Amino acid sequence: MEKIIWMIGNNRNEMIEAQRHINSTGSMRAYCMLSFKAVEKSVLAQSKGEYSRISTPSLIVIDYDMAVMEDYKSLSYIKKQEFLAGVPIFFMTANRNRELDEECYKKGAMVILRKPFSQSEILRIERMAWQHEVTKNYEKMLQKQAVDLQAAREILRLNEQLKARNELLHQIFGRYFSDELVEVIMEHPEGAVIGGEKRELTVLMSDLRGFTSLSEDLEPEEVTELLNLYFAKMAEAITQYHGTIIELLGDGILAVFGAPLYSDEQTEEAIAAAITMQNLMGEVNAYCTKKKYTPLEMGIGIHRGEAFIGNVGSEKMMRYNVIGKVVNECSRIEGYSVGGQILISKEGLETVSCPVEIHNQMEVAAKGIQKTITVNEVIGIGGKYQLLVANVEFDVLTPVEDWILFNLYPIEEKRVREEAIPARLTQFSCKRAVVELVDFQAEIKAYSDVEIFAAGQDGRAIFTGVYAKVVRRQFDRVTLHFTHISRSFQTFSGRFLSEEEGHQNLKQG
Repeated sequence: MEKIIWMIGNNRNEMIEAQRHINSTGSMRAYCMLSFKAVEKSVLAQSKGEYSRISTPSLIVIDYDMAVMEDYKSLSYIKKQEFLAGVPIFFMTANRNRELDEECYKKGAMVILRKPFSQSEILRIERMAWQHEVTKNYEKMLQKQAVDLQAAREILRLNEQLKARNELLHQIFGRYFSDELVEVIMEHPEGAVIGGEKRELTVLMSDLRGFTSLSEDLEPEEVTELLNLYFAKMAEAITQYHGTIIELLGDGILAVFGAPLYSDEQTEEAIAAAITMQNLMGEVNAYCTKKKYTPLEMGIGIHRGEAFIGNVGSEKMMRYNVIGKVVNECSRIEGYSVGGQILISKEGLETVSCPVEIHNQMEVAAKGIQKTITVNEVIGIGGKYQLLVANVEFDVLTPVEDWILFNLYPIEEKRVREEAIPARLTQFSCKRAVVELVDFQAEIKAYSDVEIFAAGQDGRAIFTGVYAKVVRRQFDRVTLHFTHISRSFQTFSGRFLSEEEGHQNLKQG
């Protein structure tokens, strides 16, 4: 059965485009309302039980610009309708910032979407609409049963259903929380109120490298299957070490350790979870290999500090969330990581009591943060954990004698600069490359991102569609770590490295 989505906004072109994307799923039907009068007409028809082509919605999406323009008139009107109580409300906006987000959440928005909608945002709408319908149907069923209960036999049946419901909640919560935390939640219902507290905790953020480009070549159901596998594996690692998943962010994860239950070992547990997550990427990539997808890599950032943790929202709709500078800084740390890497801040590492194996240390300057952050790359943890990152490969770089030009196009604010920085390839592997800048005064900073266009001495393209992060710069020598590769790159690297290995064998013979 199709889920009904109400789309409220006054930009006709944007609304039609959003409606087209939602309807293309086949499981949802979106209806556009371009004015308050249209909203009022639909609500009156539904509240009076009159026939209308627009059914009661499973989710409502409101355009922020229209909401502000009409002083939230449509939103206020919807909130007054008893039959719409509990229907999730999403806001959509072209530009997001902290102040705008806070205003939307105060107005009762459960989620804020960026327009135009991405595939992950469409999936989010679909999942939340489905959850609302399941919850609504379950509540109706319980209400009917409550009316019918008039004897001990019926009470016994209700108890059995309550037991089944608790088991279901255990199963649902168990995907995000450890078993002992679920027990605390079930035994203390007073925790289900708005509010929280400031607490020192450890934040973990992860993000897939190359997933966006890969998803563009896949069907929506293929993307969903891959994400479901990935999130299932990562949730397994996080809950194993008593972490709490706050949110699934597209192809990324935000989790905390040390909340709701405080732990003296929260940072050690976050490190252990991160290493386990990296090791589980082997199973994710085994699936990718089977499906003939490009292998994926994941970067992870860990930070520790004080934050607000608790329930945020309204009495009708709220979510467990973490807010604070530590979250923003953790996001910056994660952004500096390359595939397969775990970066932890100095503040987090200083609180760890068991041995931690570090590969290197670096200073990063994060946008919006005045001072630099000292971060360390973790490859193992001792003590009772005894874990190592299995996919750590300090690969051998092969010298390059042929003239191969790397045109490096810096990426700034997610935009690729038009002017290239030319460099010659000197060393190479499947994961890294070392180049010499033609102009050593060229402006290219460590930890910046670049797109690579490689060409031979004759000017012909060797490969395109490759992205990398600058991990080191020493005068005119720049070390690159590939973050996304293309088919033309795979062809080149396979042929080049096999030829070089053959040359080395001939020299040794």
